[in-house]
Amino acid sequence: MSSSDSLSPEVLELLERQGPETRIAVVGASNNPEKYGNIIVRNLAGKGYTVLPINPKEETIAGLPAYKSLAEAPLPIDIVTMVTPPPVTRKVLEQVAELGLGHVWLQDGSFDEEVLAYARQAPFHTVHHACIMVVSNY
Repeated sequence: MSSSDSLSPEVLELLERQGPETRIAVVGASNNPEKYGNIIVRNLAGKGYTVLPINPKEETIAGLPAYKSLAEAPLPIDIVTMVTPPPVTRKVLEQVAELGLGHVWLQDGSFDEEVLAYARQAPFHTVHHACIMVVSNY
């Protein structure tokens, strides 16, 4: 199943459903309204997706319950979108693989060559070099 594409058709299909049945975890979610971890949570929730903010230090984000890790978030999780620095992203991708989650969206700034190399051999589909907020508008 490993695929690291700019725009993975499998992930795009999930976004096209654009409703609460598409469950998106935002790793690196934030309560700071100026950070992308908050902007993305609000944007996706406003489009009707079920959003699961992931942040080990917060109880709620943008009025939604926050989870300390992917392992604590309720399943299913259709897409994991990353808004974390590359070293954190790399560790979280290992959790994605361990949990058997199938789709990852790497926001700009969340990846480097090491992260992309891991994603290419990982057991999940990966999107990078595209913003989930922009692509979900189509």
